[in-house]
Amino acid sequence: MGIDTKYKIENRLKSARDYEANGDNLHAMQIYNSIIEDEPDFAEAYFSLAELFEKQGNIESAKKLLTDYLNKKPGNNLVRLFYAQLLLRNSQWEDVIDILQSLSIDEEPIAAFFLGYSFFMLKNYEHAKINFQHFINSGKKTELLHQTYIYLAKTEIQLRNFESALEYAKKSEIVYSNFWELNLVFAIIHYHLDMYTHAISSISKALKLNANEPTVYKWAGKIFLKVREYLKAEENFLKYIGMVEYPASEIYSELGEAYFKTNKVKDALQYYELALKIDPFNKFAVEGKKKAALILQTGTNEI
Repeated sequence: MGIDTKYKIENRLKSARDYEANGDNLHAMQIYNSIIEDEPDFAEAYFSLAELFEKQGNIESAKKLLTDYLNKKPGNNLVRLFYAQLLLRNSQWEDVIDILQSLSIDEEPIAAFFLGYSFFMLKNYEHAKINFQHFINSGKKTELLHQTYIYLAKTEIQLRNFESALEYAKKSEIVYSNFWELNLVFAIIHYHLDMYTHAISSISKALKLNANEPTVYKWAGKIFLKVREYLKAEENFLKYIGMVEYPASEIYSELGEAYFKTNKVKDALQYYELALKIDPFNKFAVEGKKKAALILQTGTNEI
């Protein structure tokens, strides 16, 4: 592409973006398409048109556009990575993996992060761990590095490698010490390692940093239940239940237990029964219901 041609195309691209900025998407789209028709290898026009499709909610057209480009130019890593980011923004995890599988993560370490995140969202934690570790081991200095440590900690929690999770969380703490989610991660890890004083400190900080996140209240309830602070457990479980549409059976049974421990047996029975409506095989709720029903029947706590 000559200098004159490139200058003219960039002017046309600027004109299209001006139309788009003013809400005239039709004219913008026409110009982007005309650039692609005249210069089919000019990736910038594909990027702009794909983003316009995305803005309009037309993800399939954006995908077709970028897929057609990569079918002609499979070795264009810039377009492949742009495509992967568009797919990530739209939660199309399987497609991210598919589009990046031909890319060398040694040449493009950021692809390892994209893959790790996609596998994590698909709950394929072993593959998530491999790719997150590859991204870290690449030595690439990026703002994503400490975020990757958080995701590795969360991945290790799912794999029940709590000591390893703690090490990754500590590495992230350098940057994210006042990030609510990292404090929640610490609380979960400390809970599973029976480090309850630390768990209370971490969950309390998470609550101060983000009082609008339901998961924080859920874990606060679990931690306070474990340390026998039943009133605090009740309070946090109730807040969690009030914030989510479909609480899990486990939460209802744990709230039932908190009520049971404070001798609110009727309330306990109610929540054990709610837990069993969701999951009839919840053993904790089955046993709790038996205990509560027997007390109400006999009028004694000696069971």
